[in-house]
Amino acid sequence: MKDYYNKVKAMLIQIPETRDDDMLLYAKFCYQNGYVNDFTYFMFAMCNAKKNGLPSFESITRARRKVQEQCPELVGTKRRIRKEEEEVYREYYSTQ
Repeated sequence: MKDYYNKVKAMLIQIPETRDDDMLLYAKFCYQNGYVNDFTYFMFAMCNAKKNGLPSFESITRARRKVQEQCPELVGTKRRIRKEEEEVYREYYSTQ
C-alpha cells in the first residue's frame, strides 16, 4: 500500500476531480501507471483484472482514505459539504 499512497496523493493533488470519485481515481491510476494501455479497452481489462496484474480497487481507495486522513486539504468538496450538513443537522435536532 505504501507504493500506492504516494502515487494516489500526487493524483489527488494534480486531478482534484478524483477526490470525490473512486472509480475515476481508479481508472486514472491504472491508466497513468501503465496498467491499462488504452482507455477504450478498460472494461475488458477490468473483467480480467487478476490476469492483467491490476492492483485491487480496494488498495487504491484505502490509500485515498489514508491520504485524505493525513492531508485534510485533499478531501473532496462532496465530503466537506456532507460534513457541514451533518453539523447543521446535529445542531438543529439537538435543540429539539
